[in-house]
Amino acid sequence: MTRNFQWTNVSVLEFAGQDDPVKVMEDRARELALNAMDGGWEGPPFDPLALAQWLKIPIEARGDIPDARMVPMSNGTLVLEYNPMRPRGRLRFSIAHEIAHSLFPDCAAEVRNRGVVPTLVSDNWQLEVLCNIGAAELLMPLGSFAEFSDAELSISAVMSLRKRFDVSVEACLIRIIKLARTQSAAFCASKHADGHYRVDYVIPATGWSSPVSAGQRVPDGSVVEDSNAIGYTASGNETWGKSAVRVECVGLAPYPGSVTPRVVGFLLAVDPLKRKGLELGEVVGDALNPRGKGPKLIAHVVPNTPRAWGGAGFASAVRRAIPQAWAQFKEATSAQHRAPQLGQVFFTPVGNDITVAHMVAQNGIGPSASQRLRYVAFAECLGELRTKAIEMGATVHMPRVGTGHGGASWNVVRELITDELVDKGVPTTVYSLTL
Repeated sequence: MTRNFQWTNVSVLEFAGQDDPVKVMEDRARELALNAMDGGWEGPPFDPLALAQWLKIPIEARGDIPDARMVPMSNGTLVLEYNPMRPRGRLRFSIAHEIAHSLFPDCAAEVRNRGVVPTLVSDNWQLEVLCNIGAAELLMPLGSFAEFSDAELSISAVMSLRKRFDVSVEACLIRIIKLARTQSAAFCASKHADGHYRVDYVIPATGWSSPVSAGQRVPDGSVVEDSNAIGYTASGNETWGKSAVRVECVGLAPYPGSVTPRVVGFLLAVDPLKRKGLELGEVVGDALNPRGKGPKLIAHVVPNTPRAWGGAGFASAVRRAIPQAWAQFKEATSAQHRAPQLGQVFFTPVGNDITVAHMVAQNGIGPSASQRLRYVAFAECLGELRTKAIEMGATVHMPRVGTGHGGASWNVVRELITDELVDKGVPTTVYSLTL
């Protein structure tokens, strides 16, 4: 983490090891959401109770608990209990929060209880911070609410959007930041044992190195102190450390065992600039005739079957236009004496600084009532593609993959491409034959 903050909670340390716990939680919650979406979980709205059922976690409605809790059973399994009388938006967040608890290896060691802590431990708030971040990722997963990309970065806009979409303030805030392309960050702060507000987490928009870090003390007199009741909002231009920032914030329910509301909001550069860096290119054209100079990777999705690529999709166009691509793919898969496996990538150099990348991310072939593209496998393929592109110094070119017979959501596919390639420095262009 940062020089200002050291994680101490035993559960958190076991969960993350030597890695940044915030990043680990984001990654694991994202993987869980993608796996569930591969299994048919749909949204928005994404129903956390349906997610619990998909995970085969028993569910029990109880009117005698504050919100929700994960209860360990004697056989080592977990039961999710929830109070159906609570407001729907709060309840959905509470359930997603408890599911995030289940990602911790020691979750079955004690009752995980949103709203009440049976044994108050001074650093349990660290566990709650991560579960709130995980809940946000599950309620508004990758690819959802793409319309938020143009959302105003103000706390008033968040309060309006969360009512419109019936999601929690924190989930809405984090989702907006993940889509933002300006110098901005989401933050959470709470009052600590020393009587001062300190920053519990900072999630910056891609491409911005936030001047504020976890563990940093919020300056005395900050508008954060004015958000001292649930629902109270405040904003202002301030100096945090040596940096001028615009703060937009709101008070939320306190951590279990605390009485002082925590505060979440935006940190904005006072004169925010659009981030510097690559953007995903989307053009009308043919990915088989990639644009630009230098080495190029033409990437496409293929099914996990040794059958020849047929039909009217891009894979069959590759087979017809570049016969050696299919021949080498067939030879490579025959050599491993099994059908190609989801998540594998096969590379075929075809001359003129062009290599074709066959990404095995589609389960089966032909029309299907269910989605054939597997998001988790696609993300794995993109990781291999990124490594190869960096090794070659190549740009990546692909059609609008996964949305034909794959049946996938372009919003999810597009965000995966952006996250795994563009935001990690690989210039990428997506081609459509028509507008």
